[in-house]
Amino acid sequence: MSQPAEKDTFANRTVIVTGAAGSIGEPLCMALARSGANVVANDLGCSPDGTGSSVAPVIKLVAKITSEGFSAVADTHNVATEAHKIVANAVSRFGQIDAIINNAGIIQYGPIEDQSLSGVRDIFEVNALGAYALCHYAWPHMKQQKYGRIVNFTSDSVFGMPNSSAYVMARGAMLGVTRTLAVEGIPHGILVNTVGPSSYSRMVSNVSKDLPEAQLEWFKATYTGESNVAVIMALASEKNKVSGEIWTSGANCMGRTILGTVEDVRNVHTVDQCIDAMVELKKTDRESMEPHSIQEFLLFKGKRTRL
Repeated sequence: MSQPAEKDTFANRTVIVTGAAGSIGEPLCMALARSGANVVANDLGCSPDGTGSSVAPVIKLVAKITSEGFSAVADTHNVATEAHKIVANAVSRFGQIDAIINNAGIIQYGPIEDQSLSGVRDIFEVNALGAYALCHYAWPHMKQQKYGRIVNFTSDSVFGMPNSSAYVMARGAMLGVTRTLAVEGIPHGILVNTVGPSSYSRMVSNVSKDLPEAQLEWFKATYTGESNVAVIMALASEKNKVSGEIWTSGANCMGRTILGTVEDVRNVHTVDQCIDAMVELKKTDRESMEPHSIQEFLLFKGKRTRL
């Protein structure tokens, strides 16, 4: 099912989308273009594990967008090593950068002892460092224009997903950096959020192939790339006024994930006291809060320890 166009929502805005030719990226780029955006569609065209390269999918995507009379340019630079070239391409073609959607990601499955460290580095460079680098190079442009929207990608796998530790590490890294950039962006009109989308794609096909056939078909039909588009577009739009949050999407649903802290147990001096404290700290009725900066975290901790 095609995504309805949000007419003029992104008029005259330039949006960089990495992983543009993937299951989420392709319908997202189409929807952004139809809503008036100048889309910089970045995709190296590698396999889910990061090997190989084919520019054909992103070239085909951009050809489809432009054939409908909308604005897009294909970018085939490697986000892990050439983020500066992606930013330079966007600025040279459209004169500005208004939003970045850090969708690119690769994954390699296997228990931790079987994951090669070179593979772990590759995953971290694409999923985390590449996203960070795009923010780094685009930030001065956004500061100058006093406007920006950044959507980083995390994953529900941060709650624990076996045989994917490198992927989870990289996606988890985006939680803290999103909160930090959200604080840095406040005086400059730059809003930064992260989203954990759910979509059937090549990336999850290996782990879902053993599902019963009926369940697999339901998963494919329900968790489509298109079913994430509205949430991501909302976060990247001028209409959004919220920053520093962790959102989820998929199946045309939107949720929010909480990163919080609970009241300390005081006066623990022995191992046994710490073991007992663990039980107390896991109680659901213990006072808690959701800090959005280190200052808020320390104020909460300080309030409790001074009692």
